[in-house]
Amino acid sequence: MLDRKKAPRITTDFKLNIENVDTTRLSNGLSIYEINTSTQEIIKVELVFKAGRVNEEKIAAARACLQVIGEGTQTKSSHEVAEVFDFYGAIVKYKCALESSSISLVCLNRHFDDVWPLFCDILFNPAFDAKETQKYIDVSSQNLRNQISKNDVISYRILTEKIFGSDHPYGYNTQPEDISALMSADLRQFYEKNILLTNAFVILSGKYSSEIKDKIAVALDIKTDASVPIKQTFFNNKAPLETFIQKTKNESQVSIKMGRQMFSRKHEDYSKMFFLNTLFGGYFGSRLMKNIREEKGYTYGIYSSLDAYKEDGFFYIGSDVGNDQLDPCINEINNEMEALKTKLVGPTEFEMVRNYILGQSLHLIDGPFATGQLIKNIYAKDLDVKAFQDHIQTIKKITPPDILALANKYFDKNVFTTVLAGSFNNKI
Repeated sequence: MLDRKKAPRITTDFKLNIENVDTTRLSNGLSIYEINTSTQEIIKVELVFKAGRVNEEKIAAARACLQVIGEGTQTKSSHEVAEVFDFYGAIVKYKCALESSSISLVCLNRHFDDVWPLFCDILFNPAFDAKETQKYIDVSSQNLRNQISKNDVISYRILTEKIFGSDHPYGYNTQPEDISALMSADLRQFYEKNILLTNAFVILSGKYSSEIKDKIAVALDIKTDASVPIKQTFFNNKAPLETFIQKTKNESQVSIKMGRQMFSRKHEDYSKMFFLNTLFGGYFGSRLMKNIREEKGYTYGIYSSLDAYKEDGFFYIGSDVGNDQLDPCINEINNEMEALKTKLVGPTEFEMVRNYILGQSLHLIDGPFATGQLIKNIYAKDLDVKAFQDHIQTIKKITPPDILALANKYFDKNVFTTVLAGSFNNKI
């Protein structure tokens, strides 16, 4: 009989391997990655394009393109498109990230033949209707105005601009006026240069028949004119190592952002820094949360983040605090960084973080859809499956002295840029 008074044994002796992934390469060079392991008769088709905001020639065109692309084709209006997908219970999503974009379809297998032709029509024959473009502009520009009135958003935008540079692909900020200046031709230009099969790969996940797979392959195995996506100039910006104060009308709290330039996902220190970030401020039991939220009560939440891209990356700490807690909070952040530079992490805390990371990593391969998402993230960053396996092995083998050395290498408060955004109650 199960003794419920005893907690289950904690173990990391399990495999974290990406398995059951089949790869097909079509005659036009398009790669299809398959995870056909579900128990439910459902399929997800996702086309991932290696182009995002960093490839746009006109500011705000990338996101606009991916949002308007589904609003009608050469033969069907946006209303007709929505009506078909709604009737058959299909889910179609359009996403634009910094360095990639994607268009996906999820549907029951029995409805695949009813929705697949329309999905292809959207993919190959989008209308980019002027009225639909204007609808997007009106809504999106207003949403951005609302967002950039928030202290948290303001501080983040200033920080990335200072770290990378206002003209850097990772550093420039989209303004409402940029969205308002868009035209349908700008969206089509981004589409014609970037949303191409020659610049894509496909993820199939779920449970589906070979007949469905063959229909997808036939539809996508077509020749397209190759176009070279614009490659923006990536340059090293010397971030100003000082504190920037942005006064706002939002009197609720002051938003703190402290950050520094780091490295790309392929850097040799990435996995170890991933561990250090988690321990420092990357989960609810982190040092920043325990000290500044739980013990000191300076804030409802504080965190750190390691954002690694193809070409570069940055590390930053973020929190929102009251005016009276601003200086004490920053002092405690610096104290926590110094502590990691001078004292080895204890075994209990260290194993807790390791177990947390490995446990969270299990979710990445929990079912075909999750595995498909992991495959997407890997190949969209120009990595391979081995990079994920190496990452897991580093997490399993990392030691407290590794963390001490890493903290001394990267946690120098003198190379951090700080941004404060708030009303400051007229104190500044």
